[in-house]
Amino acid sequence: MTSQTSDKDLADPKRSFWKSIIDISGPYEVEGVPVKLYLLMAFLSIGILKLGLLSDAGVAGAFGVLWTIGFFFYAIGERVKIFKVVLGGGLLIAYMGAATVAYFGFVSPEDIKHLQAPIIDNKFLYYILAALIVSSITSLPSAVLRRSLISIGPIILGGLFFAFLASMLAGFLVDMPMQRAVSFFLLPVMGGGTGAGAIPMSEVYADVTGGNAKAYFNFAIGVLTLGNIAAVITASLLNQLGKRFPGLSGGGILVKGAETIDLFEGQNEEVKTNTHAGSVFVACVLMTGFILAAIIGFVHLFAWVTIIAVLLSLSNLLSPSMQLALKQMTAWLMKAFIVTILVAFGLSADFNVIGEILSPGNVFVIVSIVVGAAFGAGLLAYFVKCYPIEGALAGGLCMANAGGSGDLQVLGAAQRLELYPYAQISSRLGGAFVLILATYLFQILS
Repeated sequence: MTSQTSDKDLADPKRSFWKSIIDISGPYEVEGVPVKLYLLMAFLSIGILKLGLLSDAGVAGAFGVLWTIGFFFYAIGERVKIFKVVLGGGLLIAYMGAATVAYFGFVSPEDIKHLQAPIIDNKFLYYILAALIVSSITSLPSAVLRRSLISIGPIILGGLFFAFLASMLAGFLVDMPMQRAVSFFLLPVMGGGTGAGAIPMSEVYADVTGGNAKAYFNFAIGVLTLGNIAAVITASLLNQLGKRFPGLSGGGILVKGAETIDLFEGQNEEVKTNTHAGSVFVACVLMTGFILAAIIGFVHLFAWVTIIAVLLSLSNLLSPSMQLALKQMTAWLMKAFIVTILVAFGLSADFNVIGEILSPGNVFVIVSIVVGAAFGAGLLAYFVKCYPIEGALAGGLCMANAGGSGDLQVLGAAQRLELYPYAQISSRLGGAFVLILATYLFQILS
């Protein structure tokens, strides 16, 4: 087969050229969907949009259009080799493709609201993320989970410390005052995203310094957006580094030695699974998290979901059949809906915000902070007997991105979505620590 392919390439230079750019090998599917079925869905989606029937089509129409946009750009990201190698492949290209579709007006603002409603407004996103958190944590043996929780704290602090050093050094090199490099660049990038980061941080800035909260937020969101792009690209490069030097990577496993442990070894056929029960269980955990977050408001919803999952795993209360059901159910949910989630977020991306702060000096400082966070977290991961690449991703880049959606983009680009629970710790608890730190730094640096 290989020699035949090589002979064809030699006989047809054009084929050889395109093969070096695009993966033209089979199977000819779009994210697992046969091309004919995808084309039918795409044709119907265009018809729904052109006839103005999207709101009438409800959830079915919304998912059809989201899949049409997402699968198209996902396929490009997976087939075009430079996108796959440099940008991590389909997930980021699906996000950026959706942003492009919205920017050029191919989907109206009113239709964008309908498309985002099932995912964001009605919080289907929450269910997907809760399933990922619960299944990722409960699939770990309790001993491995304990080591992971002990290790992630130092890894986060290592990433934050080196990001701080990088902001000061980069600011010095581009003649930017230290106060500005820390207050307007380091804190927004490392603050845990928009809702739990940039928004409350702008209020803290106004309260402490007397400055304009809206002006700070508008600048911070641009910095945060560029930081997220840098984090995603860095994650993709780390994935390539892990393939080049396998000893640096656990292939999605944080703690060294855990890769030799399979909680479900030999059980896939012996244990009877019930994915329907698993789906109900995730709903119960999520609703419990909502109630606890309402009672104890300073702890974020997904922090509660993480805590519940950790307690269940450490106490060994879940049966093997339930653990395996959660794992199988989540694998399907992520394959079917992760693209729709990123498209829903991408439709709201604002290229204009990025353009406002796009200068060589600003970009250099932002990229330095992101790389510093990844390096520091990876270095500390090595010293606490974790894999450096997984540590750099979970404790560094998942601090230096756009929060929940940024975590998905970073881990998707690195092909390590198994690290999402640790990303939640970084984004939520790490972000909360940065917000507290910002209160004192604004006082000192103002």
